[in-house]
Amino acid sequence: MLKKTVFLIILTVVFSSVCGAAVKKVRSSSRHRPKWLVKLPQEKGYNYFLGIAQNQPDKGVALEKAISEALKQVLTTIGIVVGTKMRINKEMTADKTITRMLDEYRETGKAKVRGHKIKGIYTEEFVDGDKRFFDVYVLLRYSDRQIKAERRRIEQRQAATRRLARAKMPEIDIMIEKGMVMDAYLSAAQIFTDLADQPTSGEYRIVLGKLKKIINGIGLEAINLKGKKPKVKATLRWDGSEIPVDMLKLEAEFSSGAGEIQTPQKTTGGTAEFKIEKAAFQGGILKLKIFPPPDQFLNPLENAYMDSSDFSFLKKNIDDMAISVILKAADFGGRKYCLLVWDERGRRQDSFEVSLTKNLTNAGISVRTFSRIPSGVNFRNFEDENFYGFLRKQEIGGLIVGELKIVDNGSVYNLRSVSANISLKVIDIKNRKVLAAFEKTQTGVQINFERAKIKTTAELVKKIAPQIIDIATVQ
Repeated sequence: MLKKTVFLIILTVVFSSVCGAAVKKVRSSSRHRPKWLVKLPQEKGYNYFLGIAQNQPDKGVALEKAISEALKQVLTTIGIVVGTKMRINKEMTADKTITRMLDEYRETGKAKVRGHKIKGIYTEEFVDGDKRFFDVYVLLRYSDRQIKAERRRIEQRQAATRRLARAKMPEIDIMIEKGMVMDAYLSAAQIFTDLADQPTSGEYRIVLGKLKKIINGIGLEAINLKGKKPKVKATLRWDGSEIPVDMLKLEAEFSSGAGEIQTPQKTTGGTAEFKIEKAAFQGGILKLKIFPPPDQFLNPLENAYMDSSDFSFLKKNIDDMAISVILKAADFGGRKYCLLVWDERGRRQDSFEVSLTKNLTNAGISVRTFSRIPSGVNFRNFEDENFYGFLRKQEIGGLIVGELKIVDNGSVYNLRSVSANISLKVIDIKNRKVLAAFEKTQTGVQINFERAKIKTTAELVKKIAPQIIDIATVQ
């Protein structure tokens, strides 16, 4: 039954390689297709294995994959099912005959197979439009005696690997105690990879437990949220101790607000500092997500064997290391602003200033309104050297000035209609640069003029505050 199944699979593969109107075979390694493509040789005391690699754009890669597929069948026959990728990589790298054959085949398209377990190689080259690809078939022969010898050799190697794992495992704990957490993890990952074909061994389970314990024990904590250099601490909780984690790669990204930040960083002494070059706050705050890239933990395990539940455990715990960091504009070391609003006659509009100041302060912007300023200053002539000098003495870095106009629109359906218009400018005092200039209007109604004015100006404040916040919080 097994032979019939193999025969049907081979026929299907061969048939699919040559069919298709657009695909054309342009070259093959021999005039006739070898018989072993259809039926494996029968020889007393020997086992034959067929490796197939199809639709490969590189013939060297195709040969390597075909040999790998055949070796996988050999390992299955020997009794090794799990960890075959790691084992095949080792077998192919260690076998000088195979490596020489692959190099020769990449250069010339041919390879000698005499005197080796590889008994035949057959190649076909196809074109499909402007694409070129290769099908490679490899025939391996192993005697029963060789398979038994291979089984003994691999069992001996596995035993040696277990002995080495037992010898190295205490070193993992020593490295952790010395604060070499990431080195300990990499060492454990290498031991775990070497044990990939022995998932039932005690050593495999012990090392897997250590990997889980390290990843589950690493935590991040924000330790400085003032200014432009937020700092986080990485710690490993291990047997009742907290150990700083050095050389842990961390990345930062904005989850609210925007800007430029120096990322990634590696922990030194267990801490990492992220310098923010430029920031645009949203609602007076920046939110950062700081996290370790999973690759630094998962890449060392790429050739290891692990069931899906163990992998999911590691991946989830790595993802759970991420923390959210909130930075306030007021703590960011940004400029202090002076806010002044006049009416058309140059009279200060105190209630409007108070309302707008409250909105800006809640967003983390440092705002001052001065009851006494140099005489004669208003929206039309605030660009005065004496006034700017006054502001600099008060350590004011930015100026928000506006002119508020209130228009009585009269009665509408027995209600009083009022329009409020504000012209605003945001100034950088140091460079005397206008950061923004805009105008907004709001109309509202109430039972009388005074109430309509209060309602309309309050709504106008809500309309202009977000725009000012966005401008004033760009550092």
